[in-house]
Amino acid sequence: MHHASASNDLRDEIFLSQGWDHKTRQTLSYTSFGSRFIPYDWFIALEQPGTHELLRDNRHMASLGFITVQADEYNPDGLPVGLVRDSDKKNGDYIGLTCAACHTGQVSIHGKRIRIDGGQALIDFSQFEQSVLAALKTTLADPEKFSRFFKIINARAGIETEILKDQLQKRIVELEQRYAVNKTDVPYGKGRLDAFGQIFNAIAVEALHLPGNIRAPDAPTSYPVLWDASHLDVVQWNGSAPNKEPAPLFQNAITALAVYGTVSVPQDKRTYESSIRISNLGSIQREFYQLIAPQWPTEYAGTLDVKKVAAGKLLYDQHCLQCHSYVDPLDKKRKLTAVLTPVINVGTDSLMSDNFKNRTVKSGVLEGKSLMIFAGDKIPAETNPLDLVTHTAAGALFNQPWQTLKAVFKEYQSNNPAPENSIPGYKARPINGVWASSPYLHNGSVPTIYDLLLPVAERPITFYVGNIELDLIKVGHIISESPHATFFDTRLRGNSNAGHEYGTQLNDEQRWQLVEYIKGL
Repeated sequence: MHHASASNDLRDEIFLSQGWDHKTRQTLSYTSFGSRFIPYDWFIALEQPGTHELLRDNRHMASLGFITVQADEYNPDGLPVGLVRDSDKKNGDYIGLTCAACHTGQVSIHGKRIRIDGGQALIDFSQFEQSVLAALKTTLADPEKFSRFFKIINARAGIETEILKDQLQKRIVELEQRYAVNKTDVPYGKGRLDAFGQIFNAIAVEALHLPGNIRAPDAPTSYPVLWDASHLDVVQWNGSAPNKEPAPLFQNAITALAVYGTVSVPQDKRTYESSIRISNLGSIQREFYQLIAPQWPTEYAGTLDVKKVAAGKLLYDQHCLQCHSYVDPLDKKRKLTAVLTPVINVGTDSLMSDNFKNRTVKSGVLEGKSLMIFAGDKIPAETNPLDLVTHTAAGALFNQPWQTLKAVFKEYQSNNPAPENSIPGYKARPINGVWASSPYLHNGSVPTIYDLLLPVAERPITFYVGNIELDLIKVGHIISESPHATFFDTRLRGNSNAGHEYGTQLNDEQRWQLVEYIKGL
């Protein structure tokens, strides 16, 4: 079957009513929280291997899953959504990532591109990293490429040839080391990242200089949607992160460190110098509080069948509501309680939960320090990597000149007890807007809502991820092979599509009724 590709005209993108205006959307997309990947001028000047075309060419960035846009006052260089210029007087300007890189979705309906604010991105983060590394290496190795690169860099910043070559070589080595640390046997593909695994390695291995702490980040999860996240009692797929203030600030600081934020962890310091931009994180948090789920776009996707919706609601209330409660988006003070279901009950792939719960690492120079810098238990010689990450984030936050109240960290401890004794499981939350966030389950192993209502034996074993065209019938993205889509095999470690067999006893007529109702949530 032929499916129309989305329009290539960047002006044609459609935005739904999700509580943000254009200024808010653009500000959030291009506000740095301290991510520093490579020098900004390098990113502007780098070419793709084997061609004169720039690395940042829109066609290339779109092939990696980024949403490409036109330049405007918020984004003068026309960077893809979620890439940003981080300006620093001491270290210069860097290209970095923002929340929007992983938490902005896009669907296409009959060729119309629709932006999903706070949605699930389909970027291939690992492939993006590898493409940057390949561009750096070929630039250094190819005299003609280097000459063109040097001409641009020298014009923008003024630099000697040998100094630039030394800087390139140094960053290549750093990135190769980072990629070696995070190497996995099963590729993540589009729309997934083992964020916990990579942040654990960033702190426990790289920041502490302890190569023996390497643990494979081999449990990738889908990028979660962010609407209503500010109103939930816990966040993260395994419900491991309490969501009372100031916990969200910690979560976002940790996120910054996961995507090339920098931090120095010396033994003789109580707080740690970092690139994290705390005030920007605070501004970002406030705006996400206003974000609401996208409604089924009837203008483009067609109206819902009223009779099926009515029948589907009865089925939803009977089979789904116990875990996936309703939401009133007009209630700005809504408080939502996630349902944590033990892995043994839900039956979904356990690797993410197992890794989080069971891994231990050496503490190195952090041994004996207080978990929350000025309060909390002493860090033992070996501990869960989450303790090291939490401590490092606290040290980075406390190093900020305006953020010096010990009470903040004591409040974190009293409001947010560590979930050490909790039973390993996964979080169920309200599924409003779920039509726009395929593939499903925490590891992205089920491509459509309809497939999720089937017994495990009848679900797709393999499929492709990366086509933004929406399947209006089954509800999810089109899963057939398409340019730049990545192959998903549910038989591989961490990719199981088992579990969540709720409502699978329904007959086919009932499944379609439930699908129709879920479209409108």
